[in-house]
Amino acid sequence: MTPVLGAIQGTVLWGGFRVWQRNRDAFLRSWRGEVGGLAVEPFVMLVALGFGLGSYVQDVDGVSYARYLTPGIVASYAMWHSTFDSTFGAYLRMETHHVYEAMLFTPLAPEDIVMGEVLWSATRGALSSAFVLLVAAIFGLIESPLAVLALPAAFLIGLMFAAIAMILTSTATTIGALTNFYTLFILPMFWVGGVFFPLDRLPEVVQRASWALPLAPAVALVRGLMTGDLTWWMLAWTGELMAFGLVSLYAACYFMRRRLIQ
Repeated sequence: MTPVLGAIQGTVLWGGFRVWQRNRDAFLRSWRGEVGGLAVEPFVMLVALGFGLGSYVQDVDGVSYARYLTPGIVASYAMWHSTFDSTFGAYLRMETHHVYEAMLFTPLAPEDIVMGEVLWSATRGALSSAFVLLVAAIFGLIESPLAVLALPAAFLIGLMFAAIAMILTSTATTIGALTNFYTLFILPMFWVGGVFFPLDRLPEVVQRASWALPLAPAVALVRGLMTGDLTWWMLAWTGELMAFGLVSLYAACYFMRRRLIQ
């Protein structure tokens, strides 16, 4: 058994929880400066596109554009916030503020750090999604009581994208290199991941590429929960998200150990 796998199966969850606590406490000391990105931005996105642009768009799949768009905003903002915290936020904690170096003088291992960062980033992503759901409920955009399950789904989405992002953070040579992750991976998925329009309107080759990437199944899962339209495909989508997350978490732990333990 490798050191990485043994740590993941052993004490890494407890160590990760302690790192999560540290990040939570830091957030609680400065939340007033960050609440805008968590709450106001998705609110503006939903209102501006759902009701502004939506007034010029006919119904999509039998529902108003605002109702169609809401699940996509829930899923995509879980992606955005978890990814941002696990890239730029984590890189600054590692290289600028030397938080990781200090953690290694405690019983924490690199695997604990990765797990804690991923858990905290997923928490931030779920918080942002919760604000979107609150706004959607106020405007009457939620169709099914199963929409409450969109929150754990958003947490799973955040876990997956945070784990992927930590691979980049653990291997990036400069903070500027992280922008390639957004340009080449996050933004293309955001535009062709089913957030704004059905994937069946796209060329077939783009459809296949979209479903192979993690955002499309994430959006489809949340949309099914919020509309109450349950299918067996939702189990496959959940399994796909979990597979992406577990493989990425293992890789992130491996590369972070190589970076931090010389």
